[in-house]
Amino acid sequence: MNATPRFRSGYPETPRTVQRSHSQRTPDTAKLPLAPENIAADPGPSQPWIPLHLIDAPTQRFWVFAIYGVLQAFKLWDWKTVADEGVGSWGMFLKWIILDFAYVFLVPELRIPWLDISQIATIYIYLLHLLFNWFAMFLIPIPVISGLLGIVRSLYDSEISVSEHNVKVANILSNQSHIRGKVTLNILPEGSAVMNPDHAPMCLSSKSSVAIPIVFNATIPAEIEIIRIDLDTAQDEIIKIPNREVNKLAKLVRNQNADPSSDGFRWDYSPKKPGIYRLGKVLDQHKLQVQRQTLDTYVVPCPQARIIGGKSDERCIQDLSDLTLEVTGTPPLKIHYSRTINGQNQAFHFQSLQPEAYSSAMVVGSESDNERDVSWVRPSTVPVRLNESMASVGEWEYVIDEVHDKFGNAVYYGKPGEDAKSTWLQPLAQRFTVKERPKVSMQGCDLRNPLKVAKGHSATLPVALSLPAKNGVSDTSHEVTWAFSPIDSLTNSGSHGDLVTIGSFTGKNSKERPRVNQPGLYTLKSVTSGMCEGQVEEPSSCLILNPVEPSLTLRTEEIADKCASNSIGLRVDLDFLGTPPFLVRYEYTYTDKDGVTHPTEAQAHRSDGVRSQLSLIPKVAGHYTYTFKSIDDGVYVRKPLSGPEMTIEQVVKPAASARFLGTKSRQVCLDAQVETEVEFIGDPPFTLEWEIEHEGKRKTHRLNDIQQRRFAIQTPPLTKGGEYNIALISTQDVRGCRSFLTEQIKVLVRRQQPRAAFGLVDAKRSRMEVEGTRVRLPLRLQGEGPWTVQYRNLNSSSEPVRDRIESANGALLVQQSGTWEIQEVFDNQCPGIVDPAASRFDIQWYPRPQLSLVGSDSLNYKAGNTWTKADICEGDIDGFELNLQGSSPFNVDYEIRHKPISGSSSMSRKNFDAALSKAAISMDTGKAGDYTYKFHSLADKNYNDKSPNPLIVEQHINARPTATFAKPGQTFKLCAEEQEHEETIPIKLAGHPPFFVEMEVKHQAGAAPDIFALPAISTKTHGITIPRQHLRQGSQQIRIRRVRDGHGCSQKYENNSPSVVVHLYDAPSIYPLDTREDYCVGERIAYTLSGTPPFDISYEFNGKWNAKSQTTSFRRVAEKPGDFVITGVSDKASECRAAVHIPKTIHPLPSVQISHGRMSHVDIHEGGEVDIHFDFWGTPPFEFTFTRSSNPKKGQRSVVLETRHDVSYEHKKVIKASQEGTYEVVAIKDKYCSFSTQQLVKKDGR
Repeated sequence: MNATPRFRSGYPETPRTVQRSHSQRTPDTAKLPLAPENIAADPGPSQPWIPLHLIDAPTQRFWVFAIYGVLQAFKLWDWKTVADEGVGSWGMFLKWIILDFAYVFLVPELRIPWLDISQIATIYIYLLHLLFNWFAMFLIPIPVISGLLGIVRSLYDSEISVSEHNVKVANILSNQSHIRGKVTLNILPEGSAVMNPDHAPMCLSSKSSVAIPIVFNATIPAEIEIIRIDLDTAQDEIIKIPNREVNKLAKLVRNQNADPSSDGFRWDYSPKKPGIYRLGKVLDQHKLQVQRQTLDTYVVPCPQARIIGGKSDERCIQDLSDLTLEVTGTPPLKIHYSRTINGQNQAFHFQSLQPEAYSSAMVVGSESDNERDVSWVRPSTVPVRLNESMASVGEWEYVIDEVHDKFGNAVYYGKPGEDAKSTWLQPLAQRFTVKERPKVSMQGCDLRNPLKVAKGHSATLPVALSLPAKNGVSDTSHEVTWAFSPIDSLTNSGSHGDLVTIGSFTGKNSKERPRVNQPGLYTLKSVTSGMCEGQVEEPSSCLILNPVEPSLTLRTEEIADKCASNSIGLRVDLDFLGTPPFLVRYEYTYTDKDGVTHPTEAQAHRSDGVRSQLSLIPKVAGHYTYTFKSIDDGVYVRKPLSGPEMTIEQVVKPAASARFLGTKSRQVCLDAQVETEVEFIGDPPFTLEWEIEHEGKRKTHRLNDIQQRRFAIQTPPLTKGGEYNIALISTQDVRGCRSFLTEQIKVLVRRQQPRAAFGLVDAKRSRMEVEGTRVRLPLRLQGEGPWTVQYRNLNSSSEPVRDRIESANGALLVQQSGTWEIQEVFDNQCPGIVDPAASRFDIQWYPRPQLSLVGSDSLNYKAGNTWTKADICEGDIDGFELNLQGSSPFNVDYEIRHKPISGSSSMSRKNFDAALSKAAISMDTGKAGDYTYKFHSLADKNYNDKSPNPLIVEQHINARPTATFAKPGQTFKLCAEEQEHEETIPIKLAGHPPFFVEMEVKHQAGAAPDIFALPAISTKTHGITIPRQHLRQGSQQIRIRRVRDGHGCSQKYENNSPSVVVHLYDAPSIYPLDTREDYCVGERIAYTLSGTPPFDISYEFNGKWNAKSQTTSFRRVAEKPGDFVITGVSDKASECRAAVHIPKTIHPLPSVQISHGRMSHVDIHEGGEVDIHFDFWGTPPFEFTFTRSSNPKKGQRSVVLETRHDVSYEHKKVIKASQEGTYEVVAIKDKYCSFSTQQLVKKDGR
């Protein structure tokens, strides 16, 4: 295929090959690719925009990249300009994002081979350019951008010198010829080697390693031997460090020696076995012995500890802990452990732990190897017993925290987790659960209070248990044992006799109790719960008895009537045998005088003692039979009673009696009569005495010859309120026996009748309301609700109205005016009365509102209800007042019609609220023309009515005059002195002449504005000439302040009204920014200019020069020494030239040479010294700073060790030196100038 491919990605594919024509066919793998531009063109849309036959592809790519390079070079220049100003620039940012957008998106459209990138790649490339523009043009500090800015500044950093050509300040100041020469002084060192210089303790364990530090000072080792003394055999072992490791060590030492600040090289040796280590032999690179200290380093096994405890993790209170702490290490040892009781932690420690026959004598180095003793270094095991009494209940835990040996080696153990039984924690912690011991006693039973049990029944032994909780549950298993003696084997003192047996009971929880069925003495012996044996507390004994069964003996006696001889009841004496209290159950039945047998009824009688009496007095005459069925006592229940003596028969004729039927309490109205029914017992005819008691007064009534057994009695009217008691006093039947009665009923009589009256509203019984409103007439009712009230309107012929009122402070709803009267009232029970003084209530309607004008001199009556107001100027304040009659507040609706001088009319509607009887109307004077005010609606607090005859007010408004500049915004130039022909400022006027115009001059300097007037202008166009006394140097704004016409109407203009600008120019001037006259080469001489740029500056420096300045600042770099004098300056605006004389003197930079400007090396021994010569050029006195740096070593940088400052009043100076290092001058200063090798060249304003 011969078409030029169009690639989708940002990288082109490998161009396809085209077969060359040869006489012999070559294989496909031998074909060479053609450049994309040499492939046959495809007439499709993928062809380059510039045909390849005009400009080939490589040339097009070259120009694309050349244009890109030029654009980026200009961008870097703009970037440097922004950086010099120190403020980000939106203009530069927008400029370059537009140029980058045009370039990046235009290149793919050219379809140049290998530059035809995809749309996505184009967007990514543009975003990268956008991001760079953002960081560069807004000076965002990024290290990469800052570095690039430094490169750009190095390329473009040039300024104009006093000779009017570009120079780089860095080139002027970086002249190394000002400071030359250097002296290097070497002092030969002496080496040493020290093992473990800090005497740090060291120990070995299976889980940790240790490193012994060896410090080499000023020496490079070539051979190292270490001696180890075995702790078990006390024999020496020579350990020779392999040459490979020594060579590696020597290389590291050489590298560090290049650093003059290093004190020595530290090398760590890792021992494999415990022992006593010391340095044996150390040779340096010259095979000479290195000075060493023979200090011993003790490497011992790390101390360790563990807890040896019992097999069980449960204890009872007051048990011993029974633990052993086993500590292993080099004695004397120290162990820290903690004991936690229910979360409360306490720390303990033991120290000076050592075996009994231990000796810690240390052997000095003078003893022979056979005599030296290292046994004191060997580790030993010391057991420590912990046998504490566990006096608190809860969780106990012992934990080993840390252990120390003689040398200060310490092992710290982490705090164990919650699972203290895990394998790795078991030797370090021991946890116990300490439980309370159980307690047992007898509850509610002892020798004085025996437990009574029925014969043949079992009872629960009253054992009180206090068991310890297990896993938060207090119901645990337990075992109780006791001693038992039968009742007939007890001694006279109540103790156990010869016959004693031991009993036991095992319960699954604390609620289970042993049960026993034999009478005798039970004494508790022991109690056990879990693994804890408990305590037996008093009382510990309980006596169990079998009491005798209950029985009953009856004796009877008739109860005779005192008046007649017949029996009215029976008195029964009850004799009990058994254990009180007693309960006897009996039944009775009877046959009345008519031979009717009534059903059996059951009764019961209770007695707390062994003797009691029961009275059986029936209310109805007849034959009665009583049968006693069973008996209960304190031990036995429902023991049956049998035999003829348990049955009693009797014939009864009861005495006369009477009682009330119905309720015993009643409520009645005042003056009401009470009727109640009475039931009689006995044989008629009956006689009844009864009484009425009220407020301590009684009145007795008697009724005779009553034949009915039920009779109704009626009281006289109860005329007083309060509580009445109606009581039965006595009654008699046919036998004439009088019976005393206690029956009574209570009657509550209302103390007053219900009452009704109208309530007060604002201390009166009348109201003013809006016509047609539903009005609430307040009521004041007395009695018990609800009430029924009848009322009517006395001013109307309508029928009375009845309403139901629920509340005592209710109200009547009416919707008619007039006088309303209450006629009747009833409460829920009684009729009432109406208060005649408060039985009437008046309702009246409010009058409707009215509107009228308040008269004034400016109002004239026209016709009907129309008035006219005097003419005024447009925008003046005017108004009139209205009289408002009615109930405030008022609301007035009106409309305003405006007919302008030219154009169509307009209408607007308005309204306002008024709280008083007068209201002021502000008239609309905003536009000239005729105004008509029409008031058509008035509403007050009560009514909202439209007036059938609206009120109308008319007024004419005169237009205000205007004054404007003919060319607003124009700028006029004036000189400080008045000219013969000056330009005037034209204005235009509108209105009725003559005109009066007031002008304002606003100065740019912020001073108070000047005001001047132009009176009696008779034309509508005029030219203004401003007097010089109202102008200031520079720019000022002229505006029209006020204008008045012949009608007296005036117009005042605001501060933002159109204006013109007047510039008053003066000759420019130039001032130096620094008052000094002496400058140094490389410094900038800067001036500030006053006037309008651009400026033309004349100066002399080795000839006459002219310079241009586009800004108000002028700056030149002092390139060489000489005299620099400013002679004149002019600007563009005034074109006036000012002659000045500002002289400056430029001095050369001072110079210094050390060792005649050569690089010299001097070697001395420690204690020697050498002379260092300094030569100076410049103006004395000279102040100079020189440093002493470490001698440079391979791979290391030199470090400044010392900096010194000195003064020379001559051009030569000699200083003696004895310390090693490199001496060089870093700064020089003469009378006027200074130079330093460390100074930074900075741009102005940077």
